[in-house]
Formats: sequence, structure tokens, C-alpha cells
Amino acid sequence: MDIKLPSLGKCPLCGATSLKPRYQGIKRYKRSYDVFVCTGCGLGITHPAPDHAHLTNLYSSTSYRDRGGKRFIWPVEAVVRQLRTGRLQKIERLSNKGRMLDAGCGRGLMLAIARDRGWEVVGLEFNAETAAPARDEFGLHVKTGRLSDLGFEKCSFDVITFWHSLEHLEDAVDVVREAAKLLKPGGLLLISAPNFESLQSRMSGPDWFHLDIPFHMYHFSASNIKRLLRSTGLEVVREEHSCLEFNPFGFIQSALNMAGLKHNLLYEILKTGSLRPKGSERADTGDTYITALLLPFVAVASVFFTALEVLVRRGGTVNIYAKKSPLIKERLRKPRKYPRAVGANLFMKQKNHQAKMPD
Repeated sequence: MDIKLPSLGKCPLCGATSLKPRYQGIKRYKRSYDVFVCTGCGLGITHPAPDHAHLTNLYSSTSYRDRGGKRFIWPVEAVVRQLRTGRLQKIERLSNKGRMLDAGCGRGLMLAIARDRGWEVVGLEFNAETAAPARDEFGLHVKTGRLSDLGFEKCSFDVITFWHSLEHLEDAVDVVREAAKLLKPGGLLLISAPNFESLQSRMSGPDWFHLDIPFHMYHFSASNIKRLLRSTGLEVVREEHSCLEFNPFGFIQSALNMAGLKHNLLYEILKTGSLRPKGSERADTGDTYITALLLPFVAVASVFFTALEVLVRRGGTVNIYAKKSPLIKERLRKPRKYPRAVGANLFMKQKNHQAKMPD
């Protein structure tokens, strides 16, 4: 069977000019998507990347979060709040309190907790609608748009975080390079993202919960996140493959997806009522009963599987912490110039490649 590979220029991360297909024909939101992998650095790319209008619809308050910013039923929301506090405590072990930017702050819960603990906080969101919950519920200062267009001064933040937001950005590589410039000497940059080379990802393939197409335009691994951070002059100081917030559930939902049940059904059940599928998009009763039957067994298995992921350093998601050396203040005045990375759409458009794959 002949498969046409999309056109491509240079990989935004490593500059390679070839890629290979990983998954093809994944149906999501009435559209079809492929995932390709750069042969140079292993970066995964969703193709086609959704256009701005489709992204606006995907992130609307009727599908991604409700108008109050919540996504889940109240018991899950209570757990989420505790986990956000845990996130912040990890940061505070590596950084003194100061000025924090959370890129992709969502409803702003972590920033609100940080503010209460003495941090000066700023959030960044996709547009006014996605920023509204953090502004309205917590009174947070949240900017919208591209990081490079917001006029932040260089060396103005003590901490910048990307909590499962970097993979959502079309200009992800450029954003990290810009963020590195905004860090003060000695500042901390944190990237938490799904690990494309994790055991979960390899086990479940296109059924992997954290693949999350088309929201995730890029698919990072621990190795290429570290490569990206080092390319900006930052020093990686900590790498975590254990994440209670994401990894056990990632295994549970991936396993249920592999069983042939409605995609991400358990995740949909845990959402607040206004965000659950309606009408013909709802799961049939049989899938719901089977999910309830399998859940206890899969949950127990997730404990052992996620422990194995940590042991072999291939967690379903990873947290990578990097610092800007306090000794490079002079170099910051003449920053190294990197070629501007192209977005996910442009990456796929510049010259044609074809590959043959067996039936």
C-alpha cells in the first residue's frame, strides 16, 4: 500500500528533514488525523494541525471546561485541588518564592494557591474565553496570545511552568526558547508533558489516553524535552517519571480503550454534566457496564504498571525541571541566535515525500 507522507521543511526541534508515519487515520471530532515522527529527534507531530477556528471550538466552554472553569464532578475536583498544591510544593523545593508565569494556566487553580502562599503570579491562556475562569473566579492576572507578543521584559520571572500545555502549542519550540529568555539568572523552568516514548504509549498505540489528538499538536519524549531545554542554555536539574496526577489514570483509560470500548469513556463519565457527550455521541449502556466491571481489575494493574514505568524511567508523563545558570548574565546580553522554528502546519508543507509500507 502506498502512503503519501506530508510535505515538510525542517524539524522545529532538531532541523532534520525527514519523518516517518507512526499512526494514521485516527478519527476524532469528525476529522481524521495522522501522527508522524521526526527521524532525527523522535518528536511526534499531529497532521493536519487544527486551524484557529477549529481550536477555538475545541477549547470552548461547551466542550473543554464549563463556564466556571471546572471539568470534573466534585470528588475529582477536590482531588485536583490537592494535586495542584503538590505541584507547587515541588516547585518551592527548587526555587525561592518570587514571580511565576504559568503558561496554559487553565482555570488558574495552581496560580491562586501560589498567590495565597506569597508568589506574584501571571497566567497565559489561549483566548479571552479560556482565560475567563481564572480571571473571574480567582481575580488572576491572565494574558492571552503568543508569549513572544506580550512584551514581558527579559529576565523578569523566577519560575515559568508548562503543565501539560506545551504539547498544545503550534509554536511549542519557539515558546520554550522565548521562556528561557524571560527567566532570571538562577530561574526555574518546568515542563510537564506526556511521554511519547513511555511504556503506556508503546503499549496502547493510537488508543493511548495521553495522545489526545487533536489537542496535542506535538508529542514529546523525556529525551527531546531535555534536548530542547539544553538548546536554550538551561541546565536540567531534575527528571520525574512518577506522577500520581496523570500516570495511573493514563494506564487505566488506555487499557479500557484497548478493550474496544468507546474512546475515553471513563474520562467522559468523570466530567461535569454539562461537558459530557449528548445524544448520539453518548456511549451505549453495554460499554458503560463493561467499564464498571473491568475498572477494579484495571485499577489494581495500574499500580504495578506505573511502578514499572518509574523503575525503567519511561513514565506515561514526565516532569523536567531546568535552571538558568546565575553565571551567564553576561551571555544573556548577546543571546545565541536560533533559527525560528516553523509551526506544525508549515512543518508539513514544503517538499513532497513518499514512502511505501506493506499491506
